[in-house]
Amino acid sequence: MDGRKVAAGRNGWDSVIEIKVGRHILEVEFNRGVFFARTKLELDATAKVNYELKYTTDAELFGHNSYCDFWIVDRATDQAVTAIKKASVEKMPEVRQPSSLP
Repeated sequence: MDGRKVAAGRNGWDSVIEIKVGRHILEVEFNRGVFFARTKLELDATAKVNYELKYTTDAELFGHNSYCDFWIVDRATDQAVTAIKKASVEKMPEVRQPSSLP
């Protein structure tokens, strides 16, 4: 959020995160298996409003894995408060373990 990491991660995907009133840039990420998508959303947060990040994707085990749309809604009205941003779904780079051979 605004260039600062928020400790939520995969295990905290449904964590409540406090957002102060004002304009914010939120970098959001979708993860499923070895696939991910990431984009930035602009939010003008107002007082006493609960927001929820929404997404839709075609990323499935044997799917096309091509896109993920992200947006934020006002939970009371379910109305979008940000533009919908489309991000490409990519495969996470493989992490190679160091070889034990000299």
